[in-house]
Amino acid sequence: MAGWAGGRSWITPGLLLERGNFARDVLFPDINFIPSDRRNGSREIQSVARRIREGLDITSATQPSSIGEGQIMAESNMLADRDEDFNTRYGSFRGWQMAIERVKPIPRHTARLNLSKMVMDQQLTNTAEVIDYFIARFMRVAPGTDARSMLIDFLSNEIGTTNIVEAESYMEDSLRMTLHLLLSQPEYQLS
Repeated sequence: MAGWAGGRSWITPGLLLERGNFARDVLFPDINFIPSDRRNGSREIQSVARRIREGLDITSATQPSSIGEGQIMAESNMLADRDEDFNTRYGSFRGWQMAIERVKPIPRHTARLNLSKMVMDQQLTNTAEVIDYFIARFMRVAPGTDARSMLIDFLSNEIGTTNIVEAESYMEDSLRMTLHLLLSQPEYQLS
């Protein structure tokens, strides 16, 4: 009978990165309202926008920046951008610009969890107790002792002390970074 492979066989490097990125996006969402799947990250499109802002004419601004000195542009590319009225690179740039203008803003806020309150409600006093609490709360398989020590050191360095009570007023971001680090551990993938 077929089905999902058991154990660690389904874990791939790409999936590990994607799960870590998901945890980061939940804890620290991108404040840019245009999601990456709706944004053209092409350096060429971005360089066209920059050159137009700098005042270049359309033909000059849309010339490929990847053509180096001494290189020759293909005949088809020269014909495609032969004048201001028929410029496919500008058409592509303007198409993306118009699409982005129509994208509705998606409110993105940090996850509605208050790790500082969670830690203080548990009456935890030092960074080792916080890490042990996070492991118990968010993991099914505890990381090894080296990983645990690394997490304790990371949190202690981030808040500048091992004393949680001293850091109560400013530790939220550090707790979120630590939780992201914990959720990026290989053992979390076995949850």
